[in-house]
Amino acid sequence: MKYVSRILPSVTKEARRIHVYREMNQGMGAGGRFMEALGRFYNDILANPYGHTVRKAPFRHAMLHWLKYRVVYKVEGPVVSVVQVRHTSRKPSKRYGP
Repeated sequence: MKYVSRILPSVTKEARRIHVYREMNQGMGAGGRFMEALGRFYNDILANPYGHTVRKAPFRHAMLHWLKYRVVYKVEGPVVSVVQVRHTSRKPSKRYGP
């Protein structure tokens, strides 16, 4: 099956905030590395959307490993919806799980 991605506007907004934060606080290029890793992740989940852990049904969680960010998504037929990107040091979301 061929999958398509749907990235919620709130995820895009949060990703931009993370980019700016990393550029300002962790040096030039840090935000770009985050965005590149996120883009690779989006491609990976389209290739294998069921390859990550279900923490709170129907939401799946995957880590951007060395960056310590968690991406939450769900699969509905051919659509993979990314619903959250969040640093792991933040308080877990009640809706999407830890």
